[in-house]
Amino acid sequence: MENLQTKWGRLKAHLEAWFIDHEILRLFYRNFHALSNNAYRSNHPSAAFIQKLHQKNGIKTVISLRRADKTGQYQLEKEACDRLGIKLINHPMSSRSFPDADKILQAKKILEDAEYPILIHCKSGADRAGMMSVFYKHFILNQPIKEALSELSMKYGHFRWADTGKLDIFFESFLTFEKNHPNVSFIEWVQTHYDKPKLNKEFHAAGWANIIVNRILRRE
Repeated sequence: MENLQTKWGRLKAHLEAWFIDHEILRLFYRNFHALSNNAYRSNHPSAAFIQKLHQKNGIKTVISLRRADKTGQYQLEKEACDRLGIKLINHPMSSRSFPDADKILQAKKILEDAEYPILIHCKSGADRAGMMSVFYKHFILNQPIKEALSELSMKYGHFRWADTGKLDIFFESFLTFEKNHPNVSFIEWVQTHYDKPKLNKEFHAAGWANIIVNRILRRE
């Protein structure tokens, strides 16, 4: 936390979080939703929001789909978690590419091993948080993928018409496979049947949607 040890370093961290990472917008819309009595999802939490969740919901683990780095938003989040005794797990994933099989397996283990209650978040709380919420509902709550997929929708600000739609196509390709192979589990499909290069070749995003997601919303 060396960036936060001086007044100037702390000020820079807050300015970066507020004006570069859009915390000033998240102040008005937290995109916070309950997945169960033990799990929640949101956009990137401020230190104050983490403390609120710790006091109100007893959060013990924060699972971030963003990188652990030197940015102000990460430094402030890590400091808040350390101060409150909350475990912060960074499992960086992309909202605009098909997920790697090993990343999915790691996500499964993180969800299985985490101390609950948990908060799942990415930058906006729309795409990667949605994907991880599907994983949570499937791996932990044992919901079928078809039902859990409701966590990846416009309700949370997810755009399926942009490159972020690769997340929809990923899950939908499993559902298509499942129709003819009902006895093959999702995780078995990921390990033995998932064809990422093929999906990449077939996917085409709408130009207007990418302008919104990449240039206006600046999704990661």
